Amino acid sequence: MATLVLDNGASTAKMGFSEEGVSILPNCQFRSRTARLKTFTANQIDEIKDPSGLYFILPFQKGYLVNWDVQRQVWDHLFGKEKYKVDFPETNIIITEPYFNFNSIQESMNEILFEEYQFQAVYRTNAGSLSAFKYFQENGSELSCLVVDSGYSFTHIVPYCKEKKMSEGICRINVGGKLLTNHLKELISYR
Repeated sequence: MATLVLDNGASTAKMGFSEEGVSILPNCQFRSRTARLKTFTANQIDEIKDPSGLYFILPFQKGYLVNWDVQRQVWDHLFGKEKYKVDFPETNIIITEPYFNFNSIQESMNEILFEEYQFQAVYRTNAGSLSAFKYFQENGSELSCLVVDSGYSFTHIVPYCKEKKMSEGICRINVGGKLLTNHLKELISYR
């Protein structure tokens, strides 16, 4: 039974089978501003000669998955014959989700992964939990660690003690890659 690991980030999707390498692809769609309204998904942007006439649509807003239509199309591309050729009934998936994810989003994700894609098993977790798990596996004598998970929209600081996440100690800072990139562009444009 194969296990597919998908770090479903707000900006990029990092995906691969547990025994193989990882692919990093944009987790969005690109649409043309011209009359044809052609749509490109994930890494199809590489096929475009002049990307200046495109705009992109993200499935995430403020760190949470809200646009399921775009996310389904990205997953169709990633799971389909162009990328990973996933045999759903014979595959388990480990997928990341944001800290403090809403129950409605979790239920929708379970419904889509089980009913539409028909994965054998689904394990939803936070990216920081996977990092902490690896840290404790490699450093067995350590009792605690602090994970700083900086994403597209937020940065989370998460303490772990004896391999358990201390939920009451999680701190979310509303600073992520998007804000830092925009701030850097503003600083550079003044010089």
